Amino acid sequence: MKIDKLNINRRTMLKSAAALGATSTLGLTACSDNNTMAPPLLKGAIGKDGKEVAPWTNWSGNQSSTPNERLVPKNTQELVSMIKQTNQRIRLVGAGHSFSPLVPINETQMSLAYFYGITHIDKSSKQFDVAANTFLAGVGEELWKNGLSLENMPDINTQTFGGAIATSTHGTGINYGSMSTTVKSIQLVNGLGEEITCSAENNSDIFNAARNNIGTLGAVTKLRIQAEDKFHLKETSWMMDLQEGLEQAESLRDSHRHFEFYALPHADYILAITIDKIPEAEMQEPKTNNGDAYETFRTLSKVVDTVPFLRRFLINIGASTVKEETRTGKNFEVFGNLRDIRFNEMEYSVPAEHGVACLREILTTIKKQNIDILFPMEFRYVKADNVWLSPFYQRDSCAISCHNFADKDYKKYFAAIEPIFLKYDGRPHWGKIHTLSAKQLRAKYPMYDEFLRVREAMDPKKIFTNAHINQVLALS
Repeated sequence: MKIDKLNINRRTMLKSAAALGATSTLGLTACSDNNTMAPPLLKGAIGKDGKEVAPWTNWSGNQSSTPNERLVPKNTQELVSMIKQTNQRIRLVGAGHSFSPLVPINETQMSLAYFYGITHIDKSSKQFDVAANTFLAGVGEELWKNGLSLENMPDINTQTFGGAIATSTHGTGINYGSMSTTVKSIQLVNGLGEEITCSAENNSDIFNAARNNIGTLGAVTKLRIQAEDKFHLKETSWMMDLQEGLEQAESLRDSHRHFEFYALPHADYILAITIDKIPEAEMQEPKTNNGDAYETFRTLSKVVDTVPFLRRFLINIGASTVKEETRTGKNFEVFGNLRDIRFNEMEYSVPAEHGVACLREILTTIKKQNIDILFPMEFRYVKADNVWLSPFYQRDSCAISCHNFADKDYKKYFAAIEPIFLKYDGRPHWGKIHTLSAKQLRAKYPMYDEFLRVREAMDPKKIFTNAHINQVLALS
């Protein structure tokens, strides 16, 4: 079999590897030419009006529920009324990008779909107000027209601002915190139906809790976000020898605005990525991708299925052909990536100084235990913050994300590596898969009890809870 040069960059990495890891990677739909099975169809609950309420599943399909009521308030007045009148629990739903059971509820599911868009831009302070259900991808062009940009972004931009802030969603860059650190004020309606505005200067305890609230303080309706002057970016990606990449990780982190890499399980390579500001004069013409890495890896996958003992050899051969690639663009064009390969994810953040050692041990464990995983692992740095339930609370961190395809069992893989994260004092991402109890979480988050104090005051009736929330916050 001839292996052509692979054109892999940040955008195609996961899509390419997906073809290698599964013959069907376009979701959870059963296909006639493979063994991928669709999950059983859920039947909706019967609502108060006697009609069926559509069931809910998250983006990856690993979480689902059958709410008996779906509420969609059109404005804050309706939202207040709905909260005051409810006699059952409410969970808010956004884009469904949480892999942990933050959202599932068989009672009331609420969407803030009407709370969308930028409502105000202050050019002098470089701040803007955005409704909570606005997608991250929905603000780039409008901010740009007003001379502004977000300072940083996660690589998945199809999340809502409300959901991203609720779980300290982050990009990469040791000098940049999670999106929660860019929030200047928050408006929400709490579990008593009271409208609250909080900031560092006003209701500061609520503010510190609300910037990573996991949907337990009430319904966030609007956020004020700190932006900066618009800027262009240059992204460079190249394949590195694994050991060389691990040795250079911290120096690359310190010498670039943004740095991350993808580690390939069972292989001897990583895909390194740096992103830096450039003047507009250095913008390049858009390049055409002359190869189809997806199809190349799909061919490889068939070979690996037949001769699995050649897995490492074939991956290394393919990776060794990858050449350096650069692209430029407006910042939001470079930061954001389309993820059309569905997966489930575990992410832990360890102290920055332990990141490389932690990843080394994970990669070694995968090889020693011969874990059947081909999905790349993402390795990023995040600046410390003072957000109470943030994984980055008072420590610079390295976030390591491990994935498996949505149509494959992730439990054995995640069970094997979670103890390694804990060994290095890892803190789990609240929106991603973990198995920690309230007792373990309390030990990891110094302000855990302070958060519970604020949560109790904001929602004494425990309206904004579900079984998972009760478990991780020790609510009874």
